Amino acid sequence: MDILIVKLGALGDVINTLPLAVSLKSHLEAKIHWLVAPLSYPVVSQHPCVDRTIVFDKKQTCTSLMEVRKQLRAQTFDVALDLQRTMKSSLFCLAAKSRRRIGFDRRRCKEMTWMFPFERIPPSKTVTHMVLQYLEFACYLGIPADDIRWDIPTSGKRPAMVPGKYIVLNIGATKASNKWSSEGFATLINGVQQRFGLASVITGGKEDGEMANTIMAISHGSGINLVGKTTLDELTDVLQYAEALVTCDTGPMHLAVALGKEVVALFGPSDPRRTGPFKGHVLEKGMHCSPCNKRHCPDPLCMEGISPEDIMEKLAEVLV
Repeated sequence: MDILIVKLGALGDVINTLPLAVSLKSHLEAKIHWLVAPLSYPVVSQHPCVDRTIVFDKKQTCTSLMEVRKQLRAQTFDVALDLQRTMKSSLFCLAAKSRRRIGFDRRRCKEMTWMFPFERIPPSKTVTHMVLQYLEFACYLGIPADDIRWDIPTSGKRPAMVPGKYIVLNIGATKASNKWSSEGFATLINGVQQRFGLASVITGGKEDGEMANTIMAISHGSGINLVGKTTLDELTDVLQYAEALVTCDTGPMHLAVALGKEVVALFGPSDPRRTGPFKGHVLEKGMHCSPCNKRHCPDPLCMEGISPEDIMEKLAEVLV
């Protein structure tokens, strides 16, 4: 059986979809084809359950569209799964030469994609974690509930840039409103060293470089700054050998969960029931306005209300 997964989303979205790919491969012995964006290509292309990776690069829209269409028409798929539920992903599913096309129910579709002539999985709660929502497609295909596995491969080599024992502080977030403060992270670095005797490794994207420099300055250089300096493969290894991860709502949070690490996630505007760590610990203040899902907030009380002491107490529970 040949199954096409259309999931172009960000790193966290793709990682939350991996248990579905594992289930399809193990129960149906399916050949998995995955249409993905360049950012998440390393995770998908190296995964043992994915047989073929097709890349759509929106930075080269015209050329990439032609190549993707060519690959989608080059063979017949038994099933095409629209997991992105946007107009773009639905059009890709429609372009694929597939015997069946399956998408979310009307309520969970975006951009009026419920109008496409696809099979629809049964309606379900929109606040359920996305890992479980994607696994509803496996259930629809007759696959029984099973242990949830990500099976992300690692190099097995300890990174040279990290100390003996450490925690990771991932400072980035796709939405500005989801970020915590530089001062908070700096205080946390010194507190973790004093209380637990652990170093702190700071990670994030290149866009987080200025924030990382501020954190390093406030903490007097106590942390190890890897912000913008790791590939996705290297970040995977850094997380694999960490004692724990403290993070905002972002892709590396889901990656750490998939690797079986202890995760302390800081949440404010986002709803952790849907996009929080599937396994882990959530810190949130539960303001009257949260979760609002806003990208920007002039007065982010929900994030500012989380203190370094709150995080230290949660770390004391997990670092045993």
